[in-house]
Amino acid sequence: MTGHRPPRYDVAIVGAGPVGSVCALAHARGGARVALLEANNGAPRRLAGEWLHPPAVRTLRDFGLDLGSAPDSSEGKGFVVFPEDGGDPIMLPYPGSSLGLSCEHAVIVSSLHEAVANEPGIDFMPGARVREVERERLTFTRNGAVQSVTAGRTVGADGRSSVVRRSLGLSTSPKTCSLMVGILLEDVELPVDGYGHMLCGGPGPILMYPLGGNRVRVLLDVPRERWARPDRVEVMASSCGALLPEALRPSFVQALRSGEYSVAANGVKPRISYGHPGRVLVGDAAGHYHPLTGVGMTLGFGDALALAESDDFNEFARGRVQATRAPELLAIGVYEAFADRRDEAVVLRQAVYRSWRTAPAVRDRTTRLLACEDTSTVRLGFAFGLTVVRAILAVVRRSRDERAWPWARETLRSLVVRLWWLWRGFRLAYKARSAGGGGDERARRVLARALLVSMRSRTDETGFSADGSGVRAFKSE
Repeated sequence: MTGHRPPRYDVAIVGAGPVGSVCALAHARGGARVALLEANNGAPRRLAGEWLHPPAVRTLRDFGLDLGSAPDSSEGKGFVVFPEDGGDPIMLPYPGSSLGLSCEHAVIVSSLHEAVANEPGIDFMPGARVREVERERLTFTRNGAVQSVTAGRTVGADGRSSVVRRSLGLSTSPKTCSLMVGILLEDVELPVDGYGHMLCGGPGPILMYPLGGNRVRVLLDVPRERWARPDRVEVMASSCGALLPEALRPSFVQALRSGEYSVAANGVKPRISYGHPGRVLVGDAAGHYHPLTGVGMTLGFGDALALAESDDFNEFARGRVQATRAPELLAIGVYEAFADRRDEAVVLRQAVYRSWRTAPAVRDRTTRLLACEDTSTVRLGFAFGLTVVRAILAVVRRSRDERAWPWARETLRSLVVRLWWLWRGFRLAYKARSAGGGGDERARRVLARALLVSMRSRTDETGFSADGSGVRAFKSE
């Protein structure tokens, strides 16, 4: 360390991923002097967010980035769900003329890095690994030297293992619910052009989406215990390959057997704290969800814009609680319902299918909530309530058969118990938000009694870090 006074900024942002970069651009264009610190040099080529809902696409375009013209991207019209019951696929298009986007993560990051490097109000510091956050000073290492900066506000956009989050005394311990196995298939096409495809009926849900140039990303949600098996590749090739469209199966099986895949840890941590006025959390540092619903970048961009536009931290935090509550609940609920094989989850999932198949208004409401275009917890609660009623009525109808009565009784009991813990857990989470994050772990433990798949109680035993830095390519054994 030299004796020189460290440079002073209005805002120092830790993490130059998509959310941190958008946060820097939003602050700089509002007149702030910004330091943007990123531990990695260059855009990381790892398995991370690639699906942007329409609000996120609009945000990038507002900053002059039109990734729709990139060769590694494809427009997103919505989602199509292939239920395990063998019925017709269910179309969930984005409402109106809204379009999302799928684009390789490295392309998104490199495009944003180019934009921040050319922005006059931003000092972009790749290779700066933050070691300590104390009051207004950030200490980091860069090019082998220890350096520091000071800022009126520090923003943690540094992911699930955020050093800024840790400096606030908040938990960053990894809680892995499953693993995501990612495969890029070349020279193939999906059955429905421009849509994300969700396939049900495997060990976990399968998500597929186009990436331009006849390329398709396949994401397998795999329970940890399945991936621990020595025959995991052959198990995935048979159990997941059977669900894929026939035209994709040969490439899929070949990629698995040749080890051409990457693995990342999936975890869920509800948004309980945004920090305090001098140290703010955005994106995955504030909270994260299973990537099945693709809400991560969209919510993170919303955090970045709201923070840059607000002069009052408490107003910012209240606004983000209101704006993220419904998408958060939906993201957690959708994964739980589609990944859990217990009877009470199956009847809920079947009720969701019935609602989507019979009610266009329900399909439209689902995609609006999923895309963060609608943030009404009232409408989400109404839709969830109807789904629960449908599920209960289906179980009651089956209970008329004396042979099914024991199953019906146990299924209803399990459903009621899990709904009770869910309600209690989110009450504790919202109380913890009001307390600035205090009670975070208690809320998580209670929610884990309802969300048996997405919030397992055990800590990560897989060797993968929660921020995705443990993502790596595996060769099949």
